[in-house]
Amino acid sequence: MNGFNAFMERYFMPVAGKLAEQRHLKAIRDGIIATMPLLIIGSIFLIISSPPVKAWAEFMKPYASSLSIPVNATFGLLGLIAVFAIAYNLAKSYQMDGLSAGVLSIAAFFVATPLTEDGNIPLNLMGSEGLFIAIILAIFTVEVYRFFEKRNIVIRMPDGVPPSVWRAFTALIPGAAIIFMVWGVDLILKAAFDLSLHGVVAAVLREPLQMVGGSLWGALVAILLIHLLWSFGIHGISVVASVMAPIWYSLTDENVSAHQAGEALPHIIGQPFMAIWWAVGGSGMALALTILFVWRARSKHLKGLGRGSIWASIFNISEPTIFGAPVVMNPLLVIPFILAPLVVGTVTYFAMSIGFVGKPYIIVPWTTPPPFSGILTTGDWRGGVLMIINILLAMAIYYPFFRLYDKQLVQEEQTTETAAATKE
Repeated sequence: MNGFNAFMERYFMPVAGKLAEQRHLKAIRDGIIATMPLLIIGSIFLIISSPPVKAWAEFMKPYASSLSIPVNATFGLLGLIAVFAIAYNLAKSYQMDGLSAGVLSIAAFFVATPLTEDGNIPLNLMGSEGLFIAIILAIFTVEVYRFFEKRNIVIRMPDGVPPSVWRAFTALIPGAAIIFMVWGVDLILKAAFDLSLHGVVAAVLREPLQMVGGSLWGALVAILLIHLLWSFGIHGISVVASVMAPIWYSLTDENVSAHQAGEALPHIIGQPFMAIWWAVGGSGMALALTILFVWRARSKHLKGLGRGSIWASIFNISEPTIFGAPVVMNPLLVIPFILAPLVVGTVTYFAMSIGFVGKPYIIVPWTTPPPFSGILTTGDWRGGVLMIINILLAMAIYYPFFRLYDKQLVQEEQTTETAAATKE
């Protein structure tokens, strides 16, 4: 274990640390997070229109089309909101005007979006289908804007001009260049290959990444990386989600569209699966470990920690358990901390693939406690049953390692008490 720790600290941790602080990835992560309120609101209307109770679902059927309007107005804006939010956050990281960058990125996004035969904006490209090009155009917009601003190729207004006015004029030249370049590339693609920027990005990035990110192996690799990072004290989900979140959200949006159309859901992996199902109680299935602390621990440290952190863990906050036990850099607990979510993720995937539980398509707040989160994300009461089974399975994985660690702590506490009594 010491050799492994040394290897990770020397080669893996520096790369992970740089990724966690890389400004473009942070901007993507924060931009995607900005869409969360809309997606949760849309999910609430989705639950109301298609509830997990059959009698209620029949009652709501006449109102389903009306209730789908808020769903389309939230999930359907994922790409449009993301392009603004990513550009805004990236510009702010450079100490630039975030509002101007966000507005220009929206303009570039619309320039790159092909119209329908009737001359209308295709709403499907405003949602998850446009998410990947939204990321590219947001970064492109800010970097071009920064290029012009650094070289002072902007219109400067005299002192005393209101900030809203000078910001508008400062963005004028870089904004014109951004629109011209996006428009020019789009024209060339249409003339030479009869393709749009959306089509190129879908073929080159979105579809291949969805194939990888939407597979069981892709999910397991992501889960493994998240917990390896946590094992060394780095917030793993923040690092991995900054790269993978666009894939997970786009897969979820496809499930929502299929559900609204009354079709079979195409994906198991998506944002609900990756945010909820293998992280009951937080990363590492921490609720299972916290329950063991409360129920079976003999050491004062773990018993007290369990009682103090159980409520946080019920709401999927794992930091008190991870850093209090500690799990970080602890060979006895790191192994089950990594193994439990991998096993639970695999079991959940196959349970959904064989139809034991419905596939997840509803986004809920990550603090939603189990087993309600299992029921809500799938719209299936059996989701709650599977979540309870997963907690018990994780407890079984943790138990032998927990017992060894608890025994070790008991011996240390007894030694300390004996030494203190001897001094007295």
